[in-house]
Amino acid sequence: MASPGYQPGPPLSHRVDFLQLMIDSQNSKETDTHKALSDLELVAQSMTFLFAGYETTSTALSFLAYELATHPDVQQKLQEEIDSTFPKKAPPTYDGLVQMEYLDMVLNETLRLHPIGGRLERVCKKDVEISGVFIPKGTVVMVPVFTLHRDQDLWPVPKEFRPERFAW
Repeated sequence: MASPGYQPGPPLSHRVDFLQLMIDSQNSKETDTHKALSDLELVAQSMTFLFAGYETTSTALSFLAYELATHPDVQQKLQEEIDSTFPKKAPPTYDGLVQMEYLDMVLNETLRLHPIGGRLERVCKKDVEISGVFIPKGTVVMVPVFTLHRDQDLWPVPKEFRPERFAW
């Protein structure tokens, strides 16, 4: 028997996710507006989503568990928010999760201290000038995420785990 308030998701054939969008694109009759993916490309993209999502998610959850284990006060406050949002161990819902402000702060602070990507790289698509610095088209621009997340000018006491710094 389903829990009160439980609403099943759409049948698998009607789900809207990246895999379904790729399959729909492949089966679309409107191939004049886009290039359909081959079976091999579809499998390759699916594997990329699976492996990229698995490793990054498991790594982020490991760092979250570490931070909660080493900060019992944060763990207690988060547990209280969970209990008030989902009383009597009610199953989590999307609407409930998006209302959890402290959870959002804890996740943001965990990702600030332990970014999944230590840097981001992009190729400049056109000539641009930013703050007097000219960047020509084709230049690889690197953003040092790890370093920015620990910059004392941006984050007071940057090495400390303080979820409240994300209280908007």
